[in-house]
Amino acid sequence: MEPKDATRSRALVERLLNMHPQPFKSFFSRFINERISETGLTESQIIFLLVLDKKNGMSLKEMTDMIGVHKSLTTRAVKHLIRKGYVVNTLESGKEHSIVLTAKGVKMREIAVQAFSDLFDIILEDFSEEELAVMEQSMLKIKRKMEELTSKEQASEQSFSGGK
Repeated sequence: MEPKDATRSRALVERLLNMHPQPFKSFFSRFINERISETGLTESQIIFLLVLDKKNGMSLKEMTDMIGVHKSLTTRAVKHLIRKGYVVNTLESGKEHSIVLTAKGVKMREIAVQAFSDLFDIILEDFSEEELAVMEQSMLKIKRKMEELTSKEQASEQSFSGGK
């Protein structure tokens, strides 16, 4: 990285650090939780329903990896979703799991998607189409870079551990 790019990156980091993510997270959670309050679920639990719709029959490990949380949080959330009747485990053999949405879970997912759509409609209402397109392209670049770095980390870990 050239010094100019390093200076630019440093300035961006400083601006982002001054934004403090907690107020954003608090607003996000409060907004979603208000819209799903009658369901008995929280914003952190419905994230699991949103992931499941993309690929029914996910294991707990796949869900944990996709959402990026600790496995104990995934286990607690899934147990709660099972108790509430939103998901079922179709492979209850040993430690294997295949978590699938129920009809009730599909309906709950629709409520969740609407709540998130409402949130983003409000947050992004002052952005022009051009600004949204630039933001989307920027986020895709960031995602690709993160995937590239993750892939390199995993390859490095495998070579370090002898491919085990």
